[in-house]
Amino acid sequence: MRRMGLGGGPLPAGAAARPVQRVVQFFAYIRPRRGAVDRELRRLVTPEQWALLARLSRADRAHLLGVYRRLVAQGCQDHDVLLAALLHDVGKADERARTGVSQRVAAVLLGRFAPELLAALARPGRDRWRHGLHLAREHARLGAEQARQAGCNERVCWLIAHHHDEAVEDPGLRLLQAADEGMEGWG
Repeated sequence: MRRMGLGGGPLPAGAAARPVQRVVQFFAYIRPRRGAVDRELRRLVTPEQWALLARLSRADRAHLLGVYRRLVAQGCQDHDVLLAALLHDVGKADERARTGVSQRVAAVLLGRFAPELLAALARPGRDRWRHGLHLAREHARLGAEQARQAGCNERVCWLIAHHHDEAVEDPGLRLLQAADEGMEGWG
């Protein structure tokens, strides 16, 4: 399946695809979303898992549901992969803050061009903005911990913790990563 850019044409391949994809994700994130996303999510998860999802922005919840739907459309029947799709970004929010657009942009750019600065700025418990940056940077690990506390099994937590790890070879993880990368949401 070909990914489409803002102008309707295909996204470039290779090294140029990642920055273009981030621009597409940014505009998908800020675009208002409407619909029954929350009703469908509530139907698919436990109340404890919904409490994690409810902390996220509406755009984040729509992204998670989109990743899930993409996997279902591809014929995925692995319950753990499907649940990980619904929860893989829950670490982007906690009881104190959630990751906003500015922290996402900073995390991507600093992670690429100044990782030491990102590590220095992304501190938990500091001001709200830096805490949100910490959530953006550590969301996979934090999300796995939150999912564990919400009753998810170890495989689901492992998939969440590793959903950005390109070096790990696992068929279920690869399915999740491909569905996440193929979405026009801020993943």
